[in-house]
Amino acid sequence: MDYLLFLLGLLALGASVGVVSAALGIGGGSLMVPAFVYFVSGMDMNTAKGSSLFVIMLVAAYNSWKMNRGETRNAWEVVAFVAVGSVVGGYFGSWATSLLSDFTVTWVFISFLAFAAVRTFFLQPPDVAEEAVRNRRGLALGIGIVTGVVSGATGTGGGAVLVPLALWAGIASNERVVALSNTVMVATCAAGVLAHGLAEKTTGELAWTYGLVNVSLAPVVFLGAMLCAPLGRRVNERMSLRARRLVMGILLLIIVWQLILRVSV
Repeated sequence: MDYLLFLLGLLALGASVGVVSAALGIGGGSLMVPAFVYFVSGMDMNTAKGSSLFVIMLVAAYNSWKMNRGETRNAWEVVAFVAVGSVVGGYFGSWATSLLSDFTVTWVFISFLAFAAVRTFFLQPPDVAEEAVRNRRGLALGIGIVTGVVSGATGTGGGAVLVPLALWAGIASNERVVALSNTVMVATCAAGVLAHGLAEKTTGELAWTYGLVNVSLAPVVFLGAMLCAPLGRRVNERMSLRARRLVMGILLLIIVWQLILRVSV
């Protein structure tokens, strides 16, 4: 019975990840990392990050395929530059934080989520129409590096950083920025998974763990995400920017508060 409840919990987590990733353009790691730490016995923060990136890579690949299928408006050159930068940043961010203690990595995660929540509530990204999109290679590369570092360091996928930066730089429209985010996250998370997988294992009791990546959780979480991603895409098409900001900000603050309580015990 306990195992069945655990599987249902993973499915529910995957469903949440699928909706959040497709609707808001963030990788879902904001949910997965703390959930893995809280509910998976023996899971430390670094392994939670690596495992989260592995799941996000699969979810983002599925979302990217669905969002880009038959689409002719993608600026693939810009996508490539962002992706190259994110691979470099993702590997570095993952490698650097894998050397830190669980306590320190938790505070890195908390600091990022708190910053993202404040940014969500108070900073308004511009409205970028499709005809106003610009091919800025240097900015795209720089945004990719920043996104990758944040993704690898926090296990969140980096979408919470990529989406606003891409809009501010004018390299993606509001209509297509979520598709850009999911496409880039595939490369970003792959680099992060590689760095975590090559790191020294810190959870001896968790089966199917390679370095700092546990692969046994991925199938169930991915199934839940795949089943609910269509709902997320419909929400993305219908939800206003103001509503997205409000939902994302409240969600991030709740997670921040729970993690602060955890490290303060």
